[in-house]
Amino acid sequence: MVYFTADLHYKHDKEFIWKKRGFSSMEEHDEKLLYELNNLTELDTLYILGDVSFGKDALKNSIELLSTLRCMTYVIRGNHDKKLFNVKPKMGLVRFVDSHLLEETICGQKMVLSHYPLVSWHQSHYGSWHIHGHVHGQKLPIVGKMLDVAPTAEFFGPYSFYDVEKKMKELPDNWDLVEK
Repeated sequence: MVYFTADLHYKHDKEFIWKKRGFSSMEEHDEKLLYELNNLTELDTLYILGDVSFGKDALKNSIELLSTLRCMTYVIRGNHDKKLFNVKPKMGLVRFVDSHLLEETICGQKMVLSHYPLVSWHQSHYGSWHIHGHVHGQKLPIVGKMLDVAPTAEFFGPYSFYDVEKKMKELPDNWDLVEK
């Protein structure tokens, strides 16, 4: 199974991260985060769309979290991942995508994976999906086949492809969709 998440902010000690996600402490937040990610197996693939950690120990904390993963993992650069991408440690099944954007076709669906939300993306006018992070669940002034996969109080675990597919069916078409 293919999974997506973003903005993990592992061991980020600021209340606005863990409190907004429904936790009473950073430790409680991080325990749940590790639990959810460690449910993935070697048969799974995980895309982390930026911001693995943040703060003075972000590099150490990012490596700590990534070293627990048992699945193939692609980490796309986020705005808080500079130290991690400067080092890009060799980590078995972890691959670093040194870009803020990655185009993939997953289960036959074209997608643009990015840390940042985009107004328009490659093939959006042909119905491609945009999976992103960065905005921590904030509503955007544009609608379409785009989804913020950062953990929230309502949905904390990584999104499976099928979770994303279900959400996309509920969303309106991309604003720039070309009629067939």
